[in-house]
Amino acid sequence: MPLDLVNFFRPARLFHLQPAIATTTIYFLLVVFGSLLIASVVIKIWQKKNKGDAFFQKLLAKYFTMLTTLGVIGIVLTWFRYERVYMFSSRLLLFVWFIGFVVWFIFILRYQIKTIPPSRDQLKKTREFNKYLPKRK
Repeated sequence: MPLDLVNFFRPARLFHLQPAIATTTIYFLLVVFGSLLIASVVIKIWQKKNKGDAFFQKLLAKYFTMLTTLGVIGIVLTWFRYERVYMFSSRLLLFVWFIGFVVWFIFILRYQIKTIPPSRDQLKKTREFNKYLPKRK
């Protein structure tokens, strides 16, 4: 059955509280959400091994938190779909999950692009300035 996007976003289909579910969909969702959890573990290992500056460590912590949280929520939503729990197996919840993922990712990218470079420059200027100040004896 090919994916029909017009049919997919119909309100009757999107807001159905207990949709029919195929096992291939369950496996696909488990692979997607499991890969998010695996990516979060890889990021945590990378964060522990590579001791970069504080800005990079904070950025990796933000990515780790996002991927772990959304991966666990996604697996819980997949379990609700598998068990056909009324209202919690709705397609709308997966759509809300996706919107939350996009918004959270945009905030992290904004931090990465707009906040980190000026902060690094300010830290560099402060270190340059403090280099010439007298030290305590």
